[in-house]
Amino acid sequence: MREERQLPMPSWKSDELDSPIPPASEPAYYDGALGAWVLTTHADVLAALRSPSMVMDGSKAATDEDMRTLERMREETIAALSGPQLRRWSDTMKPFVEERITLLPEREVVDLVGAYLQPMCLQLAAIVTEVDEKDAARLRELAIPVSASAAEPSDDGLREQARAVTAELQACFHAKAKTLRDSGFVALSHTLPSLLANGCYALLHYPKQWTLLHRKPELMEQGVEELMRYGGLSRYLRRQATEDMVLAGVSLRKGDRLILRIVAANHDPARFVCPNDLEVLRRGRGQLTLGAGPHACVGAGLLRMAAAVVLRPLLMRFASAEHGGSVEWMGGSGFRAPSRLPVVLHLQKQSSETSNEKTS
Repeated sequence: MREERQLPMPSWKSDELDSPIPPASEPAYYDGALGAWVLTTHADVLAALRSPSMVMDGSKAATDEDMRTLERMREETIAALSGPQLRRWSDTMKPFVEERITLLPEREVVDLVGAYLQPMCLQLAAIVTEVDEKDAARLRELAIPVSASAAEPSDDGLREQARAVTAELQACFHAKAKTLRDSGFVALSHTLPSLLANGCYALLHYPKQWTLLHRKPELMEQGVEELMRYGGLSRYLRRQATEDMVLAGVSLRKGDRLILRIVAANHDPARFVCPNDLEVLRRGRGQLTLGAGPHACVGAGLLRMAAAVVLRPLLMRFASAEHGGSVEWMGGSGFRAPSRLPVVLHLQKQSSETSNEKTS
């Protein structure tokens, strides 16, 4: 068993999307209970992500052959996710999205996750990973423990279930790029709808931002960045120093552990003006949801394309939306998102819509 699994799991309630108290950014400090240095500011987290002297906590030191293998996989994935390829996938998805959008009722309660986000993300997962559409739903069910284990890494039972199904999953995918096989399928069919559900939840609390994207869909790319910043999925990342060094103003020894609070960094007032407000006009790609540096998410372009291809038609068709019932949440210390998001969609902007930017 990897040692990191035996460590206490952090649980900052302020990092949850529905928390009434926003996360705080503060200087690096050592948490004895967690056995790790905790970084919360944008500058400190970014420095750790970019540092070549940081590895995933519990990872063995990479050999030259390991590094060459990782580099080949990265190059292979980048080639597989070229701009022309992303545009082809986007074009392939359009008729599926357009058909599904017409099935969403107006002025009736509908679960946005189950009725729209999950089916569209599953469709994209099948297209990208080259699995038969008839098998996609079954594979999504099979992959549930893998996603659940990532959402709550402290659950030994979920981790064992994930290990048990991984071999079966791996045998079902044959895309040329290894990262676009089982791991890519899990990311697109499970992680992506959770990320988009967080984004939609945020927009429900900022109705003027929904209306702005409805009126100006050309802002969607910018809006996706802001949704990832405000409602990003991963709550923290673990790292370990591979040598003695100074980082975030503290002296680290080789082997020291760090916890990077991604949510807190994405809400750092030193980096973002009014960080606890959703502002789709916010410029720049400063959000750290997709990482940075040598370990940045190699599928970032795919996730950005997917978010736009799924959300843009929804926001273009419906002028506004409101909560339609209690939100049900899934996940844990790794990430958390709505598993059920009841909404009422409106084709026309409601005259009775609150004048407040953020609803209660």
